Amino acid sequence: EVDVVVAPCRGFQSAEATLGEYMNQVLPVVIFAISESELSSSDENELREIKEKFSLPIFFFKVPELGVDLISPKKTDNEKSSLYCQLMDLEYLSTNHCSCGAPGPDADAQSMLVEQFEKLRLLSTFSRQVLQKHLVEAATSLNEVHCRCLNIFINQAFDMQRDLQITPKRLEYTRKKENELYESLMNIANRKQEEMKEMIIETLSNMKEELLEDAANMEFKDIIIPENGEPVSSKDIKCCIKQIQELIISRLNQAVANKLISSVDYLRESFVGTLERCLKSLEESWEVSVHPARSSEKSKDVSVHITSNYLKQVWWLKWLPRIFVVIVSIIQRITWVSPPAITSDWKRKVAQDAIESLSASKLAKSICSQFRTRLNSSHEAFAASLRQV
Repeated sequence: EVDVVVAPCRGFQSAEATLGEYMNQVLPVVIFAISESELSSSDENELREIKEKFSLPIFFFKVPELGVDLISPKKTDNEKSSLYCQLMDLEYLSTNHCSCGAPGPDADAQSMLVEQFEKLRLLSTFSRQVLQKHLVEAATSLNEVHCRCLNIFINQAFDMQRDLQITPKRLEYTRKKENELYESLMNIANRKQEEMKEMIIETLSNMKEELLEDAANMEFKDIIIPENGEPVSSKDIKCCIKQIQELIISRLNQAVANKLISSVDYLRESFVGTLERCLKSLEESWEVSVHPARSSEKSKDVSVHITSNYLKQVWWLKWLPRIFVVIVSIIQRITWVSPPAITSDWKRKVAQDAIESLSASKLAKSICSQFRTRLNSSHEAFAASLRQV
């Protein structure tokens, strides 16, 4: 099952180009036939190109001249032909290896020179050496792949053993830190109700004049106010009152929330920062051990995401700016027996009534109650997701 390829004449295509067409498809056994007693300059150039590009062992065969006996006279060991010396200079032959077909000490295929016709049978030995060389290279590559796979398995086993020892400790530490955070926040909710009441009263007192002034100068949306002092419909009056109340709610919302945030800001690094680092470490360990071949973003287990997302739920500072929705239900409804004209004084009076109708005690109690409910829910979700991990 071999193909014999005779390279075209040198003027048409070089032997190096012919080899290039076959190198990626076959295992080549190269025979270089020489009809003269010495290599020509074009022969030498061609052999240099082949050696530089392919580094292949070559079987050099000196073709006998016409009319000369096929059985060549034997040469002594010290008698070397000029052809042999040229191939030595080109580094195809070496004094460390026999050029008569005997295998080298490293069993690697070496170029061979045959100058006697009767030794052409050594082509069989040369071919076996070349194929053996390819077989050794393939086996070496397979061995390297096997070694890499074994190293991966061994390292993975060590990592897994390490994770079996460390991960439970990380989980326990994470559970402990979350409990500390939970208890600290619950204590804050329990003891700060009175402080929140005083804070809300103080905030309302400090902002009252500013709120009244803003309400007096505000312009209503989607409501047309008559300029001639004509009475306004009861429906429009209610819309005006609602917009004034929303102004007060939004301004108080931000002011009180900012004060609450600063009052518990020390927890951010002491508890939440530590928890985030613990969970990140656990997520990375989970990703490597469970999904080693998948992309990091798409393959993370849902339960691990729950533990991280828990921090966004439990950290009430991100929830505070929305707590003042309860004010809407606390402000007493303001009704008017006879709808007046919409003036700055009227808007100021509505704003003042809305502020005075706010109950700081109810607000503080509602805030703490909502926070405790949300905190308990998040704490339970965290514990459940940690059990899944």
